[in-house]
Amino acid sequence: MLSLQWLKRLSLVAWMGFLGACGGSDPAPDIVDTARSDARFSVLAEAIDAADLAGTLSGSGPFTVFAPTNDAFAALLSELKLTKAQLLADKALLRAVLQYHVLPAQVLKAGVPAGRAITPLAGGVFKIDARGSDLIVTDGRNRNARITATDLTVRNGVLHVVDAVLLPANRNIVETAQATAAFSTLVEAVVAANLQGTLSGTGPFTVFAPTNDAFAAALAELGLSKGALLADTALLSKILTYHVVPSRVLKAEVPVGAAITTVEGQSFTVDASLAITDRLGRKATIVGTDVLASNGVVHVIDKVILPSDVTLPSQRTLVQQLQAMPQFSTLVEAVVAADLQDALSGAGPLTVFAPTNTAFAALLTELGLTKAQLLADKPLLTAVLQYHVLGSQVTSAAVPLGQAVSPLAGGIFKVDAQGSGLVVTDGRNRQASVGFVDLRVKNGVIHALDKVLLPANRDIVQTAQALPQFSILVEAVVAANLQGALSGTGPLTVFAPTNDAFAALLTELGVSKADLLANTALLTQVLTYHVVPGRVLKAGVPLNTAITTLQGESFTVNSSLAITDQRNRRAGIAATDVLTSNGVIHVIDRVILPRP
Repeated sequence: MLSLQWLKRLSLVAWMGFLGACGGSDPAPDIVDTARSDARFSVLAEAIDAADLAGTLSGSGPFTVFAPTNDAFAALLSELKLTKAQLLADKALLRAVLQYHVLPAQVLKAGVPAGRAITPLAGGVFKIDARGSDLIVTDGRNRNARITATDLTVRNGVLHVVDAVLLPANRNIVETAQATAAFSTLVEAVVAANLQGTLSGTGPFTVFAPTNDAFAAALAELGLSKGALLADTALLSKILTYHVVPSRVLKAEVPVGAAITTVEGQSFTVDASLAITDRLGRKATIVGTDVLASNGVVHVIDKVILPSDVTLPSQRTLVQQLQAMPQFSTLVEAVVAADLQDALSGAGPLTVFAPTNTAFAALLTELGLTKAQLLADKPLLTAVLQYHVLGSQVTSAAVPLGQAVSPLAGGIFKVDAQGSGLVVTDGRNRQASVGFVDLRVKNGVIHALDKVLLPANRDIVQTAQALPQFSILVEAVVAANLQGALSGTGPLTVFAPTNDAFAALLTELGVSKADLLANTALLTQVLTYHVVPGRVLKAGVPLNTAITTLQGESFTVNSSLAITDQRNRRAGIAATDVLTSNGVIHVIDRVILPRP
C-alpha cells in the first residue's frame, strides 16, 4: 500500500499539473526581463531602471529595441567624458537616449526600411543601411553603429543588438553646416540672406548644400565676387531657397525623375545616378547624402543650382542692379535726382564705386544736411556722384594701386591695398573701405563703398594752411611770393618740410627765421627745389633716379624713401600722398637744399 506521504506528493504533482494546464506557469520574458537576464545588457538594464522606463518596456508593446551592449555603453562614457554613475544620475539625458533606441512597433530585420527615416519614441530620426552583409545604423549625430544580432523576439517585441549607443541629433541644419569647413561659404550666404532663422526652425527641411568649391565655380560662372553675391540679398535668397525642399527627403526617398518642388517655388529633378538638372538645364551631382540634422537632412552637391527666373547681374544695367539691392536705395535716389540714370544705363562700360545707405547717412551728418537738402542741390549731387564713376570698366584686379585714378567729375582719388581688402582715399584725404568688388553688370562693374567720396576742395597752399605742422612753410611760401604759383592749375608735387625741419635748418645755417624769410632769393631757390612739376604719388616716385625740380636741379629717392639732395644731405619722407585739388604733398623731416 502507498504511504500517506506518497499520496500527498502525488496530489501536489497533480495540482501543479493542473495549474500548468490552466496557464499558471511564469509568463515568457519581456524586453526588461531579457536585458536583466543577459550579461551583455547589464548596463542597459541599469539604465532602464534609472530612467524609470521599466514599466513602459514591460508593457504590452509591441516594441523594437536597438539594444546597446555593455561595451557600447563603455565607449559612450568615454566619448561623453562621463562616469557610469553620472550618466545614470542624469535622468533627462538617459530617458532621451534610451527612448531614441525604441520603436513603437515590432520591426524584424526583414521589415527594416533600409535607407529611410525611422522615428523612435524619443522623436527625431535615424536610418539603417545595408553595407555588404552588415546593417549599419546612422544616428542623429551621424555616428554609426553596427547591428551585431537581430530578431531576438520576446513577449512584447523584438531586440536587435547594436555595438554603439545611438544619440539623437544635437545640431540643426545651420549648426551642422557651421561645423563643416566645406560649407563656410554656404553659411556666409545663409547669414547674408537672413535665412539662418528659417533653416534653424522646426522644419523638417532637406537642403541640397553646395560646397565652397561649388560656390567658387558659380561666382566665376556668374561673373561675381563673393562679396557681390552676398550683397545682392534678393538674388541670394532666390538661389538659396531653390536648394531647400520643405520636407525631410533621405537619399532612398528621393523621387527619381520626378519634379521636386523647392521652397523657392520652382522644381528640379534627380536621376538614378544622383545628377540634378536645374531649371536652366544645368547639371549638378549629389556627392554626399543623408547628413542628418535635428530639423532635416543635408545632401552635398558639387554645383550651385539655379531657377529659371534668376535675373543675373550680367543682364542688368548699373541702375537696374543698384535698384535691385536695398542697401543702395539712397544712391538710386541721388542718381535720379541728379538726372544721371540715363548716363548710367547707357552702353558704357563704366565703373561705379557705390556708397551704401549707411555711407550716405554718415555724409549727411558730416555735411550738416538733410537728405532732402542734398537731393535738392543738383550741382553738388552731380559733382559728388560723377566723382564715383570711371569712364571704363576697371575690375579690382585692374585697379592701379597707389596711382591717381581720374573719375568722370575730374580730380583724382587713389586706391590702396589694406590687408585683404581695398581702401580709397578721396580728394579730401578721407578714406573709404571697399566692401564687395567686381559686381559685373551689362554695362560695367560695381564696387561697394562704406563712405561717400568727396572731390578735393583745397589746393596745395590751402592744404598746407590747414595743417599746423606746415605753418613755417606757409610763411616761407608767402614771403617768397610763391602762393600764386602753388595755388595754380598744376598739377604739382610738393615735398613739404615740417616746422621741425625748418627749425633744424635755421640751426644748421645759423640764421633766424626772420633772416631766412627776408632772403627771398635764397628762399625761392630752396622752396622751388621742393616742388616737382606733375602729380607724383608715392607709387610713382622713380627710385634712385634724378627727379628734376622747378628750381632746375634734381634730387634722388631710394627704396627706403630717403631723399639725397644736391649737397648729399639726407631727408626722410615721413608721410605720403596728401591729395589736393592741384597736386599732392609728401611730408619730409628735413629741408633739402640745392647746390650752394
